[in-house]
Amino acid sequence: MKKEKVMHVKLPEGAKYQKVEVTADGEIAIHYVEECNENNEATQTAQIVSKANPKPEPLIGGTEVYQKENGTNYWYCKIKDRDEFMYLYFADLTENDLLYDANGGKRKFTTRDQKTFKANVLKALKNKPKRGYSWLPAYEPSKDENGSIQFVSGKVVLKGLSSYEWEERLKHYSPENGSKMASITTYFLLLLRWLKDGHATVQQLADDSSEIGHYRNSKNAKHDYEKTGERQFGGFYGFVGNTYKIVKDQDSRSFFSVLGGCYCNDDYRCPASEVCRDCDPNYRHNYSVGLLDLTK
Repeated sequence: MKKEKVMHVKLPEGAKYQKVEVTADGEIAIHYVEECNENNEATQTAQIVSKANPKPEPLIGGTEVYQKENGTNYWYCKIKDRDEFMYLYFADLTENDLLYDANGGKRKFTTRDQKTFKANVLKALKNKPKRGYSWLPAYEPSKDENGSIQFVSGKVVLKGLSSYEWEERLKHYSPENGSKMASITTYFLLLLRWLKDGHATVQQLADDSSEIGHYRNSKNAKHDYEKTGERQFGGFYGFVGNTYKIVKDQDSRSFFSVLGGCYCNDDYRCPASEVCRDCDPNYRHNYSVGLLDLTK
């Protein structure tokens, strides 16, 4: 029996719906018009919303999926009656989303860090998982009263684990949902998602992340770890800055890398796209947390 599904798309304010069609490559194209009073004349434009953010199925054992009023249209789901995850849809991401902006203008990658960011995103697109999505925790990890990992607001960030320990604990977090340590591929697909959706610029991701995360020179910097849930950007809390994120990386000799920066860094030294190979995965990190990925 087929189950009917509905996908919701919010048009820009003032837009008037025209029609919907299915394109040759299977995308849903929504045609609409916008009116502007330039030179006292009404001008019509036809635009296409190429691929919307599809409503996903809930996680196993999870709540119904929902959206939040946080400046994004991303989807969320809770499991274990507390832990919140955001749906990262990346099936629609292409090289054009990296090389061109929403108006078709060619993006410029001028600094060394911008060029490195570009190379890492292109590599991520080449290795993009066929499943087309991931579920990432909305909050940094903390420890519950039983010592188990949780992803909730208002808690002290869990630190002091090695990359090996993080990998093991994340693997056993929710096996039914395919829990594992996220890869560097997933991390850079998220950065591209933010870039495409207009949440961040190349400069903010590759050169200066102070406006989108928690660094020593960020606005209202605490000069210490913020608790989980204190600072939101792009649908996540504490993702940029505050703590480094440990991920799997097949190009690292240890198979782990540490990405981004933490609260005690200046943003220009460790922006969101910074990659540091983990030379000693047995070392217990005091500034880093493992990044979880739910893949089912």
